[in-house]
Amino acid sequence: MKDAKIALQLYTLRDLTGRDMLGTLKQIASQGYRAVEFAGFGGVPVADIRALLDEHGMRAVAAHIGLDDLRSRPEEVLADLNSLGCSYAVVAYVAQERRRNARQVREIGETFNRYGDICREAGLRFAYHNHAFEFEPLDGSMMFEILLDTTDASLVAFELDVYWLHHAGVDPVQMIKRLAGRIPLVHIKDMEAGEGRRDAPVGDGILPWQEILPACAAGGTEWYIIEQDNPRNPLNDVERSLNNLREMLGKI
Repeated sequence: MKDAKIALQLYTLRDLTGRDMLGTLKQIASQGYRAVEFAGFGGVPVADIRALLDEHGMRAVAAHIGLDDLRSRPEEVLADLNSLGCSYAVVAYVAQERRRNARQVREIGETFNRYGDICREAGLRFAYHNHAFEFEPLDGSMMFEILLDTTDASLVAFELDVYWLHHAGVDPVQMIKRLAGRIPLVHIKDMEAGEGRRDAPVGDGILPWQEILPACAAGGTEWYIIEQDNPRNPLNDVERSLNNLREMLGKI
């Protein structure tokens, strides 16, 4: 899979992008990244970001948005994503007070269907990014299962985070296989050994990449998106992740 598409979720470098978005993009371009996923724009106009991406041969794959953004300011959000050239709008989090019971989660699933339709009309796709809480018991089920039951597969995709699946006690390989055709985006994040279960650069932890990556390829994953929530050395870690992931994908 030497032609596999790799991107970086810029949340990993949030302290740097918050101070200097354009300078940080230049730094990761020099490391070899050719695609990114946004989690905010660091106060920089999207036109300026797009110009820099074009200058350095980079592209924006997706952007994380808030749960209510496509309801409260859809025209602004969609215009920004289209200006950047994004293919996906991704809701990355649901606050606890919005997911206390199955009824609330079903309402969220119905909202996601509407968002999916809005995005499709704008030439984008909509996806939801998981953490671990979606797999906790909830009214005889769990949030993730309710979302699967409620959402329309033609409108709502998933951005699976394999670290959080493993953290929740879910086998990432089996979940990837189960959701084949519905996981165009996968967050590639490793886990350190030990009780702390801290995230780690890709390939430096305990996740079974020799099984995960082929399952992603078979399941239709379009983008392998590197992320760390708490990198020890952000720029060094993302460069190591990129090099390790390229090597592993090259063996598939």
